[in-house]
Amino acid sequence: MEAAIGRIVTPVLDRLAAELGTGSSAVLYGSAARGEYRAGVSDVNLLVLADSLEPAALRRLSGALEEIRRERQSPPLLMQRDEWLRATDAFPIEIADMRLAREVLRGPDPVEGLRVHPGDLRRALERELRGKLLRLRQVYALHSADPEALGDAAGRTVGSIAALFRVTLVLYRPDPPPATPACLAELGQTTGIPTRSVIELWKRRAPKGVPCDPPLFEAYLAAVSSAVHVIDQFTRGGT
Repeated sequence: MEAAIGRIVTPVLDRLAAELGTGSSAVLYGSAARGEYRAGVSDVNLLVLADSLEPAALRRLSGALEEIRRERQSPPLLMQRDEWLRATDAFPIEIADMRLAREVLRGPDPVEGLRVHPGDLRRALERELRGKLLRLRQVYALHSADPEALGDAAGRTVGSIAALFRVTLVLYRPDPPPATPACLAELGQTTGIPTRSVIELWKRRAPKGVPCDPPLFEAYLAAVSSAVHVIDQFTRGGT
């Protein structure tokens, strides 16, 4: 775990362990687990499992999460262990991404042995990407002549779009390349989705948005639209 990430999560994990007990688990996933974390751009994604998360336990956690709030990071996903074991159909994208890259920071590994059904993953990906496509079209309709606004929108969305594209490749092979650019390039080769614009914008990520002229944003829109079509047509392993 990188020092910048450890500075954020270690105090939180120490407090969480004190409140939740030694039976809890904590897992780092997303860009921080893949070695692609960028301060000011990337999220620190944590999953915390406990045997019980009754309201009294949640009240005790508020102080432990203060450091996360100060760093402007989202709080961890908090789940009871029995809920998690039944959640593969509800959170197939998150679980598939954790299976690709994760770092177990405390307790037993809650992802080991979990399997995501391709039909559940396909439906979740289509739902998420259709929503992203609608919002990106709104942005372009409003700001098609404003590269700064387009860059701001691209910077805010490309991390999640790249993550969805990365997990989409799981539908075609169980062990995609670990690095996001390589994963997206292979997705393009495998499915025909034009991923070059997503790779370019992902590499340009910065705290104040990314340079994005209208042609690049149009290519970004085309990539997401193509991904929606490809996923809609995917039938292997169930619909």
